[in-house]
Amino acid sequence: MIAVQDALRLVLEDLPLLGCERAMLRQVGRRVLGEAVVATRDVPPFRNSAMDGFAVRAADVAATPARLRVLETVAAGAAPAQTVVVGTATRIMTGSVMPEGADAVVKVEDTSEEGGDVVVRAAVRSGANVRHAGEDLRAGETVLQPGRALRPADVGLLASLSLASVLVRRQPRVAILSTGDELVDVGEDLGPGKIVNSNAYTLAAAVEEAGAMPVVLAVARDRPEALRAAYAEALEFDVVLSTGGVSVGNFDYVRRVQADLGVVEKFWKVAQKPGKPLTFGLYRGRPVFGLPGNPVSTLVCFYVYVLPALRKLMGAEAPYLPAVEAVVEEDIGTAETLTEFVRCQLEGRAQGYRVRATGSQSSGVLRSMSAGDALAISPPGTALLRKGSTVRAIVLGRDAAALQPPF
Repeated sequence: MIAVQDALRLVLEDLPLLGCERAMLRQVGRRVLGEAVVATRDVPPFRNSAMDGFAVRAADVAATPARLRVLETVAAGAAPAQTVVVGTATRIMTGSVMPEGADAVVKVEDTSEEGGDVVVRAAVRSGANVRHAGEDLRAGETVLQPGRALRPADVGLLASLSLASVLVRRQPRVAILSTGDELVDVGEDLGPGKIVNSNAYTLAAAVEEAGAMPVVLAVARDRPEALRAAYAEALEFDVVLSTGGVSVGNFDYVRRVQADLGVVEKFWKVAQKPGKPLTFGLYRGRPVFGLPGNPVSTLVCFYVYVLPALRKLMGAEAPYLPAVEAVVEEDIGTAETLTEFVRCQLEGRAQGYRVRATGSQSSGVLRSMSAGDALAISPPGTALLRKGSTVRAIVLGRDAAALQPPF
């Protein structure tokens, strides 16, 4: 067995970087940017109002109430025709172009209208409620760097620059191959000794969340010839995630079949709980993971090893899940000779995080993952995480990312 640190290093050290492709703006959410984006113009392109109200000269309303003549109304999308001069104001809407001469906007709630005049009841300083040209983005400014996993706000920035498409890293196509005679699909009858193939659905959702493309293959039964045919198909993909068949049982043929097909094994068995039977290798430079069959083991191994690998393939600047320091709220017994990833609920904020176990830590209790949002790391040599002690916890948030590994 190898340590978790060594396993993660071996997973990431020889991975290739996928190429780039141009994608339309509606298809780039969660994709990794493949080029620097430079603003070609100011955003916003003109000085505009941040409020519905009246554009004024701040000096004219320094003493209130102040009575001003209303020159015109400027709707959003229209241009003002008149210049605001001493004793005048322009009725203006949110986002409308500021008229020349005006240097502030009075909120409509602080005014009343009498005939063709407006009475201002609150003074404003120069610049109040005004958005300036280039306040968000300035022409020539580098807005986004390559390697960034694009979030909704990033896509909005790209749209504000009128970029119809952008260069992004290609998404890995990930083969998901479940193995085992006991597996049936969702909706099928459970015969004696049968279980639902939940791992395929769990992994597909996790791969999609990571920004990659899952392809669920047919279940491979526990026979060498069936596994060989299934793996021959799976090895055509960028990444292979198989589940089951990697332990030491009489029907655990996965490692033998992988070797027969040319997969170069980097390691088998990691000194961790859950997920000890994990195997990892490369096929023509492409990563092949043999994940354990137990549902929690599968998902823990995904977060700790597969997710960083997918992010690295896509060139993400921050491939790891982050870890935070947290106080343990209850005694938690752990495996003394292994690194144990304890499913926990994470509460609080920076400088005040707390963790509490989600109940049974059995590798078959997937609810312990569903109820949690962190993995507390119990290092080797620790048989008990004592109440009040401090522990590192891996954060499982959707957009959680870090430059450094969690352990």
